[in-house]
Amino acid sequence: IKVAKETKKLLAVGHQRHYSVLYQNANDLVKAGLLGDIKFIRANWHRNNSWPAPAKDSWNPVIQKSDQEELSDEIVKQYGYDSLEQLCRWRLYNKTGGGLMAELGSHQLDACSIFLGKVKPLAVQGYGGRNFYGVKGVGPEDKQTQHRECDDHVYVTLEFPGPHYAEDKNDIVIVTYSSINTNSMEPYGETIFGSRGTMIVEMEQSVMLYREGAPGGAGQSLKVENDKDGKKPALVAAESPQASAAVQATGAGGKVSRGYTEEMEHFCVCIRENNFASPQDGGLHCPGEVAMADAIMALTSNLAMKHRKRIEFKPEWFDPENPAVPETDDQIPTS
Repeated sequence: IKVAKETKKLLAVGHQRHYSVLYQNANDLVKAGLLGDIKFIRANWHRNNSWPAPAKDSWNPVIQKSDQEELSDEIVKQYGYDSLEQLCRWRLYNKTGGGLMAELGSHQLDACSIFLGKVKPLAVQGYGGRNFYGVKGVGPEDKQTQHRECDDHVYVTLEFPGPHYAEDKNDIVIVTYSSINTNSMEPYGETIFGSRGTMIVEMEQSVMLYREGAPGGAGQSLKVENDKDGKKPALVAAESPQASAAVQATGAGGKVSRGYTEEMEHFCVCIRENNFASPQDGGLHCPGEVAMADAIMALTSNLAMKHRKRIEFKPEWFDPENPAVPETDDQIPTS
């Protein structure tokens, strides 16, 4: 961020949900008050690498013979890696990757913070562990012998300020995040629980709305109408028994755009037009400051899991001009 400012360059970071029409439309419904008071968001990214064994594991790729012949450990050490293994399987090591929280959780905490108005979190606590890979008697034998440093199961709870937190410190919104490797139910997405309705954003492809108080708690198809005073939208049950696919943003091939193309196009436009404006004024949707906040949430979550303690976020951590960082804060044990 500092170098970009000093050299007068545009810095864009690839959190593509900021360019997803699906997320923009979903967030418009949240901002309009359609869900009512939001007190809880549940985010998750679940995969099953236990059985059946996947054909490819992106975290543990095969090291090509040509790489083994050309790159010795001595050569890769010149570039800061401890071994060829660490270079090729960088996601598995704490030195070269941030684990599930950085690789996956950073994107979904970013999504949750979008729905909450990009407010900064107050605190985080959680559990993370290597509960599958390298555990004797668990899963296939090849997984029992696989070495990795990064956790394969993580569960964190973050506390965010609600819209009235400044007046009443009890106005807290809870965000939970889980990422696991032994069950693929609910592959990935975010569920926003409000006092008037629930919104499920599923795999960046669909959004479903459920009216609060419907029989069974959910399941009725919904449409959005203005309430009686005409000022606020309301969820109204329709005839279909299915959940409402309330947001449509279909691109080529019938799939919803995840925002990658739009992100790169806008980056190019901002370069061409020398646009250094804020996101609110038409500039890059995810500049360094926005992505820095996402990284701090993910990495502080790792610290909370590592030390098994609740960590409070400090405002100075989110200031690019301030040298304060979570890793050296007095909350973090030194041993």
